[in-house]
Amino acid sequence: MENKKNILIVGNNIASVALVKKLHGLDNCGEIFVTGFRGGMPDYVKMVDIRDENVAELLSFVLENSVDLTIVVSRNAIKADIASFFSANGQMIFAPEYESVKQIIDEAATKKFLYKLKIPTSKFGVFEKAQLALDYVKNANFPLVIKTPEPLNEQDLFACPTISVANIAINDLFFRAENKILVEEYISGHRFTYYVVTDGYKALPLGVVSTYKFSDGFEGGYLTKGSAASMPDFKITKDDEFKIMKDTVIRLLNALESSGHPFMGILGFKCVKTDEKVFVESISPYVEDADAQVLLNAIDENLITLFEACAMGVFADDYDVIKTNALASVSVTIFSRYEGNEIQGIDKLDEPDNLNLCVGNSGTRKGAVGTLTASASTLSRAKQKLSDEITAISFEGMKYRKDIIS
Repeated sequence: MENKKNILIVGNNIASVALVKKLHGLDNCGEIFVTGFRGGMPDYVKMVDIRDENVAELLSFVLENSVDLTIVVSRNAIKADIASFFSANGQMIFAPEYESVKQIIDEAATKKFLYKLKIPTSKFGVFEKAQLALDYVKNANFPLVIKTPEPLNEQDLFACPTISVANIAINDLFFRAENKILVEEYISGHRFTYYVVTDGYKALPLGVVSTYKFSDGFEGGYLTKGSAASMPDFKITKDDEFKIMKDTVIRLLNALESSGHPFMGILGFKCVKTDEKVFVESISPYVEDADAQVLLNAIDENLITLFEACAMGVFADDYDVIKTNALASVSVTIFSRYEGNEIQGIDKLDEPDNLNLCVGNSGTRKGAVGTLTASASTLSRAKQKLSDEITAISFEGMKYRKDIIS
């Protein structure tokens, strides 16, 4: 019998709930610990009341509780360089070191990095003073996306169809004491995220996820970090994937390795495909909430073994391909307009494990509160299942993209 491994997940969000459920089903998974409040975490998870950035306390917890592998999905923990600290103390951790990821966490730095590497990206400007940004948008091509360099929620993202809306967005962000903003031209086209896993030297694809960023259909509504996702993505060809790996992924990883800071972990390349080419909009150093379950559903590898291989430096020897399946999945993000409302109908779901919440069912928050996913042999069947399932869920102020599953 395979030895069971105790796992600590640092970071508590929708994606980590999906990850917990994937790990729990593995034969070699022992106890699972997660930092933060319980929220939507399953009962079998043991919660850890330590802040993500308190890496010394987390190290003590790992030593005291015989944790075999730490997986990091927390931005704060990554910025506190938990990976370097744990590695220096002999602990196995699946996470990038801060020096390798700082240009990716900061989206303004990412745009400059992409431009330096000659990777196609939308026209952009980075501004530290409101007046300079206001002058820039006078001659910009609309629509624009205006955001903070590290957008954490919908309040940090603005889709601006006109100059008057852009001026409001700029003034709002600087009024909130932001010292830097990113202004980029919005490119119309098919949006998707190309996910890879890497030890810093070799990268293998995990999958391509169709992504939706607006709260309503037809690229309308307010801009979100993710309103829906689906797999497989039939609009992305094998030739597209080959070019992204060769011209973007490998080029970026080689640049980080040459700087002495190879990236180890999961990277999501957020792209848009037009009739002419594929543009890279930004890069995520982990799996986004909206994409998590559809991506994890398609992976047939033992994630504990895979992550350990990356952490131990044997990934290049042990893996030539990441095994996936033909399962089709679609997911919608459930938003709430209000706080403190009870989520009804969870007990009526046919497959309750497909609901991943970042809040307890006794109280919503404004913004994204969870995702609901359905899977089947075809995408059309998955959409029908999801359409049937989501009718069970209700609460005051509930919102989700209906066009994805209609």
